[in-house]
Amino acid sequence: MLTGESESAAGFPSIAGTAVATGLDLIVDRLNEASYAQSDANRAHARLWTALAELMRLARANPQVYLRSEGMARADALAIAEDTAAYDAGLRLQLSANQVGSIAHEAQVLEDRLPTLRDAFVAGVTTVGHVRAAVDLVTGWADEGALEAFDERVAASASTTTVSVFRARARRLKERVLRESPEDRHTKAFADRRIWIERADDGMAYLHALVAAPDAVRIVERLNATARAEQQKTRVGEPGWRSRDQLRADLAVGWLAGDGTPTAAKVRPMLLVPLLSLLGESDQPIELAGYGSIDRRSAARLFAKAPSFRRVATDPFNGEILDYDRTRYRPTKAQRDWVALRFETCIDPTCSRPAHDSDVDHLEEWVRDMGRTNRDNLFPLCENGNRRKNLSRVAYRRMPSGKVAITTPTGFTVTTEAPTVVSEAPPF
Repeated sequence: MLTGESESAAGFPSIAGTAVATGLDLIVDRLNEASYAQSDANRAHARLWTALAELMRLARANPQVYLRSEGMARADALAIAEDTAAYDAGLRLQLSANQVGSIAHEAQVLEDRLPTLRDAFVAGVTTVGHVRAAVDLVTGWADEGALEAFDERVAASASTTTVSVFRARARRLKERVLRESPEDRHTKAFADRRIWIERADDGMAYLHALVAAPDAVRIVERLNATARAEQQKTRVGEPGWRSRDQLRADLAVGWLAGDGTPTAAKVRPMLLVPLLSLLGESDQPIELAGYGSIDRRSAARLFAKAPSFRRVATDPFNGEILDYDRTRYRPTKAQRDWVALRFETCIDPTCSRPAHDSDVDHLEEWVRDMGRTNRDNLFPLCENGNRRKNLSRVAYRRMPSGKVAITTPTGFTVTTEAPTVVSEAPPF
């Protein structure tokens, strides 16, 4: 080795007085940067949780900030104020009021029941995923002694394991320290059973069901047995052959929708079909209200056969008058159909409720604002949005473009997207 040279940690020579970054140095630097970024993100999540929990407490302590006199007179005024505060925060954070409320609730549970884990979260040494897993497991606990032991032990492992490993260990720990019987825990969990839909791409959707494990096993076994029998009726490559997965999906749809039975589904969502598109002479999109664009073949099948869909062609209109000024309060069937066709969803930017499944509401209130029952004053608004509009200080203003400006009691304003123009209504 030449005089003045030394050997680096990686075994490469470096000259005294110079700073030469090796591959190892750069790798370590990137690892450190990622670690610092993760810690910063953890601390930021902790601040968000703390802020939202405090916001909910302040809203309950100061309901007059969020509520009109009509809302203040309600027995559930504090809950309405809390919901409006969650909506206010959601508009700023691009979250729904339910999501904000859920985070605030989780933060309060963490603060009240898992203080040691919360300290680790605030310090940035554990992630929001770890914290959520622990909060989920302590919901409904009544044994404070077991809870304290659980908190200490999960906090110790929350900074050294992945979320999936942590969740499994925390679940096993819960089984060891909790005195509550498995039967009692199942009874509480069973109360949360539900079914919900999740949109997927390309005209598809996921249907989720949270049910008791024995019921889930029974359902899958029946699907498997019936699918096996059906699959034996055709061979691979023959017309009409379906895979086992396809058969299970088709069977589940048929059973749940009641196809071929007297109790078949009666729901009638709108299918908006430009006639030229259906004939293949136009590239205008075909819209399934509450979902979005679907392909021409699916639309043609629904338009011709499906009894559970209301089939509406965009042209011609039937000419029924849609304007009534102040002569009536309740919208007509034609006006409700017009609103469902004009809007895809509730006008609340944090809500994805399909327009056809929302209330048809007067933007300018019938009594308070002397609003008219006309198509330019009728908008789809979900039940929660309707309640906020009537009882809280959230203000709605129609704009010339057809958009709606929504201003919260704290002065934050958002503007909805302009409604989809389906066609010009006939002159009256």
